[in-house]
Amino acid sequence: MSETELHHQSIADIPEDQLVERLLADPMWRSEYFELYGNPQKTLNNQRVPLPSEFHGDADIILFSPECPDRAVAFEVKRIKFGISALRPGGSPNKLHKYEKAVQQANRLYDAGFWKVYLYAMTVVDAREQNAPKFDSGRLVFDGLSTKLKSLVASAVTTNGLNSNVGLCALDFTQTMDDEPFVIGTHGFHLVRRATEQRQTIEFTKWVTEVFSK
Repeated sequence: MSETELHHQSIADIPEDQLVERLLADPMWRSEYFELYGNPQKTLNNQRVPLPSEFHGDADIILFSPECPDRAVAFEVKRIKFGISALRPGGSPNKLHKYEKAVQQANRLYDAGFWKVYLYAMTVVDAREQNAPKFDSGRLVFDGLSTKLKSLVASAVTTNGLNSNVGLCALDFTQTMDDEPFVIGTHGFHLVRRATEQRQTIEFTKWVTEVFSK
């Protein structure tokens, strides 16, 4: 299958913000990936929230429960994408080299004062071209990254430099056939380390509450 024969959007072309929004909008994905054990349930969510003025940057996701406002959970999300060309010989992933910056941003969220903080490394893979010859020959396969490429991601997505209280999760989504993203494919979730809570101050809780009252 050549690239011109592909008729649907590549999962690797979905912008990070839209990817996150899509996952949060789906009750199944939201429950499976964000409502982790120990976190408040049935929370409100907000995306791309600028931090208080004394901190730089923003929170990619904040989960907030009006019933326990002093337990806000913040997420830093880093998308690592493997488009079609990245799976060809000599190809390489996009954004993997920026993982260290994501670690710094996650640490900043913890310093800002959220009750819990997680860093989510989301690997998205467009394996449609790679799998096409196998499907055309009658084989039903759902191949994604090679062992070598999986090892490459695993060697980069670690807790090195990450505040010991910040949790880390590695997620992966593979588009295996020429259909809309998330329709036919594989997905995985690996909780590398759970987040450790800290006491959320009254002042910071007031700020978070105001963010969700707007």
